[in-house]
Amino acid sequence: MKSGPNYKMSSSTKTLLSSIRDPELRNGWKRMMIDAELCAAVQPKREKRPSGPGGYTKNPTGTASTSN
Repeated sequence: MKSGPNYKMSSSTKTLLSSIRDPELRNGWKRMMIDAELCAAVQPKREKRPSGPGGYTKNPTGTASTSN
């Protein structure tokens, strides 16, 4: 996953990077923090549960139940 041209780094990450004097170390931290922020933003797709046995069934009251 790559950051786009409109990527905005969080202010806390910018503050952390400003305290690192060595450019090589700072660039490594910057790449690592961008990757971490992008990975945290990914939402996994949810799978639908099958109806019937093994999935959710509706009770007569309209609530969901996992019991068979």
